[in-house]
Amino acid sequence: MRQNSAGLWIVVLFSNFFNVHLFGQGVARDSSRFDYKKIYSYCLDGDIRSALSLVDSVQDQPISKKDLQFKKELENRFKYEQDNSNYLVSKRSSLDPLLLIYHDYWRTGLLNAQHHDSDLVETVARFLRSSFRPANVLSDNHDSIDKYEQLYIEYSGFHTAGFSKTGKLFDLLVWKTQKDTIYSFVLGEEQTTVHVVFMDDFITLGWEEYATLGRYYPGGWTTTKELYCVKSAYDLKSEKFLISYLAHESRHFADYKLFPKLTSADLEYRAKLTELSLANSSLYQLLDFFIGNANARSENGHSLADYCVIRDLSKSLLNTGFEKDIGKWKQLSPDVINKGAAEILQANTKTLQSFGPSVEHYITP
Repeated sequence: MRQNSAGLWIVVLFSNFFNVHLFGQGVARDSSRFDYKKIYSYCLDGDIRSALSLVDSVQDQPISKKDLQFKKELENRFKYEQDNSNYLVSKRSSLDPLLLIYHDYWRTGLLNAQHHDSDLVETVARFLRSSFRPANVLSDNHDSIDKYEQLYIEYSGFHTAGFSKTGKLFDLLVWKTQKDTIYSFVLGEEQTTVHVVFMDDFITLGWEEYATLGRYYPGGWTTTKELYCVKSAYDLKSEKFLISYLAHESRHFADYKLFPKLTSADLEYRAKLTELSLANSSLYQLLDFFIGNANARSENGHSLADYCVIRDLSKSLLNTGFEKDIGKWKQLSPDVINKGAAEILQANTKTLQSFGPSVEHYITP
């Protein structure tokens, strides 16, 4: 892999294999009627009612067999009083009672403005106390639930990402097998070595998978100690893995040390600029995805970051406001876009460093 203005080299050092008992992203082919990009954007922003409205808006017009099937599946899952899809049946495991709790919370939160987080905390705490003897001492707070939920899942023979949020909803990501690989990076001027945990055999990939009928889900995430990767989401030789996952997540890994209090939106802003500073064959596809997923008013850090990245890059390279026409971007060479993204990232780093490591928030819509 070539080094460019962002200065990233990726070298595989060695792999250790373990058998231990979370945006894969792709491109949907739009039909002549359904704007799948917009539909999925609503779903990923946790706004299912807008997605349903968009689907319903063509109900009196002839649509393709593909669109009709998608409409039926989306409506079965979200339109009626209860979920009539096969989601829970397809996810059967010994963790069914816990997944049912999250399923009901996700569905309620995706269909309503209120997220009912306190109800989830109370319900999960009550379930763990009644179903898992070590949780008798559990308290109704996030740290305590995180500890005993992980113990419960591990005792059942699985791994989990823990009790935390993806965007605006609490998530549940659970898998059965994993293997550990070590990578060495030079990102910017900093060299680091990280563990990448490749995960397989998922029970659940969380609320984004549920909201998009399995089309989108977290391709991976980062902790202060290691990177986690949904292996089935990637060709490990592709830019999708090397840049959209590995470079993106390694930016998070470095930023957790540099700016430990930085918000999700700011972290995503920096990671997405890192992607654009490196991408070549996938560059315009990335730009198109960021444009489609951008939302200046979103509670989701990804959507807000997408907006700010495209806005700032538009101003820098096109001397315009937010430019949504991908054709305008294709008039610029990859090298020009790479350099522009790297310069914005470098300027952002200097600004954040001037505030010190306690900085929490900088970008604004």
